[in-house]
Amino acid sequence: MWIEILILIGLLCLWFYHYCTKQFDEFKRRGIPYAKPSFPFGSKNAKQALMGEISFFDTEKLLADNEFKDEKVFGYFMMGQPTVVINDEELAKKVLIKDFDHFTDLRPMGYDGKSKDAQIMMNMGANLKGEKWKNVRSITSAAFSSGKLKIMHPHIVKCGEHLEGYIQKIVDKGEEIEARDIASIFTIDSMATSGYGLELNSFDDPENTFRKMALTLVGAPGYGSAMDMARAVFIMTAPSLAKLLGVPNFPTKPCLFLSDIIERTYRHRIKTGEKRNDIIGVIVEEMKATESSIDIKEEEKEILMVSQAFMLFMAGFDTISISLSLVIHKLVIYQEVQEKLLAEIDSVLEEAGGEVSYEALQEMKYMDRVLQECGRYKNLLTSHERLCTKDYFIPDMNITIPKGRMVKVYFTPFQTKEENFKNPHQFDPDNFIPEHKPNKFAYMNFGQGPRACPAQRYAQLVQKIFLVHLLKNHRPVASAKSNLGDIQLDPNGIFAIKGGVWCKLEKRI
Repeated sequence: MWIEILILIGLLCLWFYHYCTKQFDEFKRRGIPYAKPSFPFGSKNAKQALMGEISFFDTEKLLADNEFKDEKVFGYFMMGQPTVVINDEELAKKVLIKDFDHFTDLRPMGYDGKSKDAQIMMNMGANLKGEKWKNVRSITSAAFSSGKLKIMHPHIVKCGEHLEGYIQKIVDKGEEIEARDIASIFTIDSMATSGYGLELNSFDDPENTFRKMALTLVGAPGYGSAMDMARAVFIMTAPSLAKLLGVPNFPTKPCLFLSDIIERTYRHRIKTGEKRNDIIGVIVEEMKATESSIDIKEEEKEILMVSQAFMLFMAGFDTISISLSLVIHKLVIYQEVQEKLLAEIDSVLEEAGGEVSYEALQEMKYMDRVLQECGRYKNLLTSHERLCTKDYFIPDMNITIPKGRMVKVYFTPFQTKEENFKNPHQFDPDNFIPEHKPNKFAYMNFGQGPRACPAQRYAQLVQKIFLVHLLKNHRPVASAKSNLGDIQLDPNGIFAIKGGVWCKLEKRI
């Protein structure tokens, strides 16, 4: 018995060694500069990420800013998987836009299967391909049009009013706040009401079931499991083995909880015809309106609806709440920017009779520039991914990126080039004044090309409503715990900020 077990273990070790090393000659054969790999982690940057020394979002940064900074294209290995990095702006434009037909897909996330989590994962827009992706993209893009956002707007404003009440209590107590915490509470409530028809006030009831399940789903500190990161990396690097071992794509309990809410809401809307002007409602309407022009089978509609609503939360929660944290961090440091923003909020609201209307928010142009600059200056994200879907030849380098290869576009250098922004090395919202001719391509916060984020305007609306309700009566100032240096991601968490973003709020006189 023991001999058989030892043989099995030995065979598994040999298989793992072969899996990790079988492509180690990939870049050498193709004449692409690369970071040398070693068993089992791959290249040095991958080892640092896998060992928790750097964030996964900084994996390319270590190489692109140092030994490969003068290379347009280079490669590295994440365990046994080769990854190509594009480190050149003109080539990035080709990959993301001009030659999109060679890079139509994103990284395959998770694995296919009959389980609920696998069905949701495989039907998310990020995992869809070909005509099905185009059809779903058309529907979701229409759901986030200006007209649709305008009818969702009152739901989010109500969350802003809850935020105001919470802030006043904090100010009365003289307590510090952690910006990511209040931004995440606001974001969850906003997405629950504008997305799924749930009226919450998590500021008054922070331990409500929806919030606890939602935070567990995204692996938030204090709610997620210590194994969340390991599970995600394992599925990403070895999806077939993860499927064989039954490793779930998402934490099971919160996945079933959220999907059940979406399904019940969807079925109720279909059965009764009830309208609420939220994301589920507008997607249902778009599906009906496009039945004759878009080929989506009747039996596919529910799982597609559930998956897109699910993806909205998975993709939007962390990005929106972290973006708001960065804005507060910058407003604490750059008081002159804060004063200009406060003046604009006061002026626009006075003109609107104090109402935080959709039209008033559109008038806040300086706020738009502040949000853009916070997404440009020392962005926590450094690259966008695309999957090469057919062999791509780069003539001036005489190299070919093969079909099936993962490609990362490292965009940090684009955001700091003198020719792209007037004042690229400083935090300056005026970098986005039209007269200064900012390079629109170099602003990568929501991606570029056909695979760019379809919910960009929704994210901006949520952020603007948060900031108006936070700032119209209060101002953020430095506190004892404030980090007045650069913000960094915690490598041991999923989108966690090292040390948090702390400040105090003062009543405006």
